[in-house]
Amino acid sequence: MANAEVTHRYREFAAPVGDSEAYLLDLPLDGARPAVEIKANIQRPDLIRDGLLVLGEVLRSDLRHQAQDRADYLAYLLKQGKRANQAVWDAQKTFLAAKYGEATQQEAPLDPLFSVSADGIAIEVFSRDESTYARLHLKAGSAYQSDAHTAGTSHLRFTPPLLEALAGIRSYRPLTLHGQPSAAGDAKTVRVPYRWLRAFGQVQAASTLPAERVRLAPVDLYNVLLSLRLRKAKTAPRALRYELVPGQPPRLVLEPWEQVLPASGAPYQGAVPQVVRTWGRQRLSLLGRLLPHTKAVDVYLLGAGLPAFYVLDLGAATLTLALSGWTDSGWAGIATFDLFAPGNTDELLGKRLVKQLAEQPQTLDALTATLHQPRQTVRQALLTELLKGTVIYDIASDLFHHRPLTAQPLDLEQLRYRDVREEQAHRLLAIVEQVQLTRIHDLGLDGTAIDGEVQDRQAHRQYQTSFTLDREGRTVKASCTCHDFRRAGLKQGPCPHMIALRLRYAREQAALEQARETPEGRKLIRAETRTLTRRQGESVLSYRISLDERQILLRWGNDPQTLRQQRLLFNRAEEARNAYFERLDGLAKQGFIDASAA
Repeated sequence: MANAEVTHRYREFAAPVGDSEAYLLDLPLDGARPAVEIKANIQRPDLIRDGLLVLGEVLRSDLRHQAQDRADYLAYLLKQGKRANQAVWDAQKTFLAAKYGEATQQEAPLDPLFSVSADGIAIEVFSRDESTYARLHLKAGSAYQSDAHTAGTSHLRFTPPLLEALAGIRSYRPLTLHGQPSAAGDAKTVRVPYRWLRAFGQVQAASTLPAERVRLAPVDLYNVLLSLRLRKAKTAPRALRYELVPGQPPRLVLEPWEQVLPASGAPYQGAVPQVVRTWGRQRLSLLGRLLPHTKAVDVYLLGAGLPAFYVLDLGAATLTLALSGWTDSGWAGIATFDLFAPGNTDELLGKRLVKQLAEQPQTLDALTATLHQPRQTVRQALLTELLKGTVIYDIASDLFHHRPLTAQPLDLEQLRYRDVREEQAHRLLAIVEQVQLTRIHDLGLDGTAIDGEVQDRQAHRQYQTSFTLDREGRTVKASCTCHDFRRAGLKQGPCPHMIALRLRYAREQAALEQARETPEGRKLIRAETRTLTRRQGESVLSYRISLDERQILLRWGNDPQTLRQQRLLFNRAEEARNAYFERLDGLAKQGFIDASAA
């Protein structure tokens, strides 16, 4: 995968100066970018301290599997006279040096972004493993007072001396923050993977999707963190589940213990009862430091496999934490990223849009009225600019801001696909009927098995591909008859044919979900499985109803391990389909919540 070369220049961070009556925190900003400067008297030093320390923890978080260096162990074997010769040891050292040595240390994510505008200071970080995004917005006039500033966007490096200085901030001591560009210092060029830049833009684009908003009290989030701290899940699933019933407070359920934590916030205002399952709950512990400052927590739930956004109202500031639901090595992003594929947009419209936002942050409706363009056209242009990194969407205020991710514009073609394999998968999908789903089998508690056939007409080859999704949406088994899989299996990730089949399955599931809301669309459904649940105190009664051509399979009970079962056969597929939807509608009237998409 290609890299973007980015040059930084920082002076050395100087320890804060001051006495017991004052504390000056001088932040060295990137001198290789246009000048950005602000000097502000902080009104809430303790809030600024904790907010910046949380950003530092997000930046350091990395959930990916870390490879172990076995060179020392091989050296030990040599000393013991074991069957590990010098050639093996030298080959191991060469491999580790090439993969993790000085040659690759320059490949790194972007440093945190430091933006200054009339309405405040915004600092953004994105973790190395592409799983966690955070944005701290300090409100001008509430969090700080400043007589003058130079607006723009720069970079800030979180070094150990800076983190030590932040930990030394005290609420009783006046704090002055001075961010200014580095005039001195050596310029250093780093190679930022386009894969990382693309994921950064994808999280931004995801924030613009329709979402279910849930209001929690700070104590609700505290109860979740305390429960996770006291218990450790040893079996799957390990999700944080939201059970939403209109007019009732949300219920938070911790899996696999099915521990119910009733929320004390506002009742759910949605129109339809539903269950939303979210992942990455352990990363919520990053917010623990800020809970004493939090007035309310707004959770934006986008759906299964999509990011979940937690917006903390800190009074004088706002922190937005996005948990992406995938990591660098995960399969989940393959299907999720496909939702944000940039389309063909007018470059002139994009420039006009960026110019408008550079003057003042605006909502989508305001931009539509100002540019005199259809709403969908403006939204597609915004999506493209979000992926390019020129625009950011603040989900807390519902405003789009101009914020260049890098000093030089990014190449959109480099951001279009995650890697060469994904590009090949999209090439296969571009031709109709090249990728076909042949069988979708519901495995109950074990997940779903998907079989397919991929015809690569360009290579004159045909492949049999399959994979299995567990209850957490992860790919636990996969196979393909192609040469890449036979040679390396899944050690190098999914092959293009697996990715193509995964994308095809995700697209068809989304199309079916949309079509089933209309009578015409229901007639097209020949096979599917829905799960409905109803909570009665501590117990949960669940129904799993499967339609497969002319038969319906019913499974119900309070214990997922011992469900009762009934199979119904019909003379015609139409009769089975009508009976299937009648049962679903009847259960919905009885208060059951559709948990199929969770």
